Amino acid sequence: MAAFEMSKWYLDCITGSGDASIAYAGAVHWGAIRLHYSSLLESTGGLVRVRHSLRPQDEPTIEHGSLRWRSRALTTDGEWQADSAEIRETVFASKAGAVEWRCLMPRAQARIHNRTGIGYAEHLRVTIAPWKLPIRTLRWGRFGTPSEWIVWIDWLGEFTRRIVYRNGQLAPTSLIEDGQMEFQDGARLSLDCSLVLRQGPLGSTALSVIPGIRQTFPARMLQVNETKWRSQGRLECPGGSTVQGWAIHERVDWPQ
Repeated sequence: MAAFEMSKWYLDCITGSGDASIAYAGAVHWGAIRLHYSSLLESTGGLVRVRHSLRPQDEPTIEHGSLRWRSRALTTDGEWQADSAEIRETVFASKAGAVEWRCLMPRAQARIHNRTGIGYAEHLRVTIAPWKLPIRTLRWGRFGTPSEWIVWIDWLGEFTRRIVYRNGQLAPTSLIEDGQMEFQDGARLSLDCSLVLRQGPLGSTALSVIPGIRQTFPARMLQVNETKWRSQGRLECPGGSTVQGWAIHERVDWPQ
């Protein structure tokens, strides 16, 4: 089999009123295939709009705690100023390849085009074909307020891995579901799943803009089903105050 490598940037910003902007930029190398892509998803007052481009893009630049990104094809740009420390994890590794997660900014002061708010930035490097992953369900998300932040990856299947960071520390959890998370110290994060940003099989949503996609990638990849939400989150801590903020999170299901 030809070697597979994917580089994927995810960058977001949520305003105080809950309007969200999400930027993706990346590239896939698989044998003779060289695919570049970028997209910008924007929600405004509950309405969602998405723009795509398959033109080669410059990667984001990082200097002195500031990340900058510009897309001429999408006529937009953004900037993220970190106010949290970077996280790095190898989420999965085998002889076939690995999934390396670099969460550059679990929480940041962010701007995408003319929107400002609390943001997030990560880079994913995958050297194993996604349709070969030993996975059934993946839950991923990020929650941020001026005083608290949480990021999580919950991988279920033949291989199981759970990674949860809260305010820079690994945080053991007893439960992760689409609408809630419970920590072993008694804290609880509730997510209202109030706005669906994207839903459906990848072959009909995120990957549908790629010409010849059904002839190029295996059916198991195209049938992966994703639901992505923008939620209002409520973090309750035993003996402490309750804080509210915004979250972006998703559940991704692989066909079995």
